[in-house]
Amino acid sequence: MNIEFKATTIELTDEIRNYAEEKITMLYKLLSNVDDENIRIEVELGRKANQQSGNIFRTDLTVHAGADRTHAVGHGESLHAAIDEAKDDLERRIRRGKTKRLDALREGGAKIKKMLRFWE
Repeated sequence: MNIEFKATTIELTDEIRNYAEEKITMLYKLLSNVDDENIRIEVELGRKANQQSGNIFRTDLTVHAGADRTHAVGHGESLHAAIDEAKDDLERRIRRGKTKRLDALREGGAKIKKMLRFWE
């Protein structure tokens, strides 16, 4: 698994990098059907521009797993909150895609079984 970090408008510290890596590696179990060398994760961290008051941080996570690409964005008042929100959204999207693929596979199997019963 290859994780690439990009920091725009903020300085990327080791503490932030380690926190993001720790959260992202939790997603690895959902990508078990893809080889480890075919997984690439892009993490973009930054502060939103043109804010009137306070800091709003933004995290973009993109997972390239084989031919599939999944993208999620998180916003928060701290960088940790933005990372957590993006990770949760990405996890939800990966689970949904996995469920849709399995449902389509089961539906196709049921149709084949129904056709085979017709031929009996």
